Amino acid sequence: MNRPEETAGFWDQFDKQDLMQRCASLHQQRREAAEAKGGEEIAIVRRTVAHMFIQGNGIEVGAGSRPFPIPPDATCFYGDVRDHDQLAKYFSTEAVTVSGRIDAQTLDTIPLDSLDFVISAHVIEHLYDPVGAMKAAIWRLKPDGVFLLVVPDMTQTWDRRRPATPLEHVLADEIDGGEGSRLQAYIEHCRYVHPEMTGETLAEADIDRLARQNMRDGMDLHVHAWPEAGFFEMVDHVARAMDCRIEARLSAVNENLYVVRRG
Repeated sequence: MNRPEETAGFWDQFDKQDLMQRCASLHQQRREAAEAKGGEEIAIVRRTVAHMFIQGNGIEVGAGSRPFPIPPDATCFYGDVRDHDQLAKYFSTEAVTVSGRIDAQTLDTIPLDSLDFVISAHVIEHLYDPVGAMKAAIWRLKPDGVFLLVVPDMTQTWDRRRPATPLEHVLADEIDGGEGSRLQAYIEHCRYVHPEMTGETLAEADIDRLARQNMRDGMDLHVHAWPEAGFFEMVDHVARAMDCRIEARLSAVNENLYVVRRG
């Protein structure tokens, strides 16, 4: 049986301004409920993947305020190029996780063949050379170690309007460290992502100027963006080149998860 507020007649008693406020509140509540449900789904998938694949001693790069869950018998070092205070400022919270410095692009402070796992969640899209970063992580794994990658699905984020990054693009980035496409990333951000985030569409004449300014300032952004199939193509390419196998390929709400095991 319908409740009174579920019938059209119930709303005749409210004036237009009151109805507008109530509708806005209802839409906000619906969004918050959907986000909470989505967050719960992501947490369940992450815990399940960790339980199945994470064991021993490893690292997570760029955990920030949202470290990946690991089983209680596993040991994890949390690395970032920023220290605690810098991360707290970036994420606007003191609840950040960092053990020491690790560069997610190179992992140059980590010995080769030394880890049981490497976790990289919502990091690789910020790197100028994602293929190089994936290979660097795999080289740090012991035989049979796992590389757990999590990446946002561009169709579910602010990146939805920008061009997807093709495999050819990241292979070129591996050759020059991403220098040749760095400005392109900032231009795409100004042209496609900035309007999604702010509601402001920049004049074409302003895009190049602002992109160059943001690049000089070192603005942190998504250098690359992929739909699920596009990112899988890159993971598959690297796995084949490194004699690895892909053991899991999952999606949850707005992120895609991959587990690559070193051969």
